[in-house]
Amino acid sequence: MKSRGEETAGRPNVLEVDLAAITSNVAILRDFVGPGVTIFGAVKANGYGFGLPSVALAMLEGGVDAFAMADPGDAIRIREAGIDVPLLLYGGVLPELEVATVLADYDLTCTVGDIEAARAWSQHGVGVKCFLKLDVGLERIGVPAERARAFVEGAHRLSGLQIEGIYTHLHGGDEPGYLGWQLDRFYSALADLEQAGIDLPLRLAESSVTLGLEGRGRCNAVDPGHLLYGFVPVGRAAGPSGIRPAFVSLKTRVIQVKEVERPGSWSTSPVPARPGLRIAVIPLGRADGLSMLQRGEVLVRGQRVPIVGRLSLEHARLDVTDLPACKAGDEVVVIGPQGNEVITPAEVAAHHGLDGVGLTLEARQSVRRVYLDELRLA
Repeated sequence: MKSRGEETAGRPNVLEVDLAAITSNVAILRDFVGPGVTIFGAVKANGYGFGLPSVALAMLEGGVDAFAMADPGDAIRIREAGIDVPLLLYGGVLPELEVATVLADYDLTCTVGDIEAARAWSQHGVGVKCFLKLDVGLERIGVPAERARAFVEGAHRLSGLQIEGIYTHLHGGDEPGYLGWQLDRFYSALADLEQAGIDLPLRLAESSVTLGLEGRGRCNAVDPGHLLYGFVPVGRAAGPSGIRPAFVSLKTRVIQVKEVERPGSWSTSPVPARPGLRIAVIPLGRADGLSMLQRGEVLVRGQRVPIVGRLSLEHARLDVTDLPACKAGDEVVVIGPQGNEVITPAEVAAHHGLDGVGLTLEARQSVRRVYLDELRLA
């Protein structure tokens, strides 16, 4: 949270977020999955860049049951906001005593990806809560699904673990049958565990690209992922309607307008000069993430104008030659609507090969998050 002085005197760069959209998306998904299914709200990377704890509070209002993230720092911020639902760490911490103590202090659940890690966690004597993880194709953390039974049986024999569930992380893609192949591996592992009489309270495999696929009955927990933020992955399975984006706009303001007067011509100058060229300077640059947050133009006075020259760390230049009324203080929309024009998040994300959530993550913490329905900054 920024101080009052930072809010008052800070640069006019803001990412506007609709928390009500997040609450609504969770409620829609709550109805879609039905009763008895635990919804994990993914709030990785500071709520995918939208800001914690505000995002978590909005999800709770919509009916989320638990949260998942990779960074313990995010989990601690949620706890310190007074939120006491289950928190699952999706991996990234070592099974060391100091870490185990922090997990116990903040009531966090870790991920165990192999039997060696399970043994290490169990030796600390703090009763570590954990989910076991299987790998079905992403080739990251987890035991291959075909070895699930030996892994789970071995973990169950360790007295220092409190096993709360099992999950896998699915990899998206448009190759026919690819998602089904991953799910089949996971479901086969679950069936083998059931046949062995091994009880695992929570079984989680869902993601934004698989929600609604047949066979979900083997799982009793879901992680809707990007859908909670209103980003619908291309090619995802049929699912709930009414999902809307939490990303509203990325804005700044003009801080100076000048006519370029350059005696002589220099090829090394950052902006090619021409007669009558007028430049507007904005206080948003590479250090704020602008390189990946634009596709070469912005909106000023309801018109698209080009970004010219190389981006500076904290500034960029706009060609406003065709906007003679442009002046210092004018609103500049980098992403979002202005007048009858709009630059959509999808348009910019596609230009850089990003998904919607990936775009939001590009906005650095130097860009203030403004929550429209609460009029608060973070």
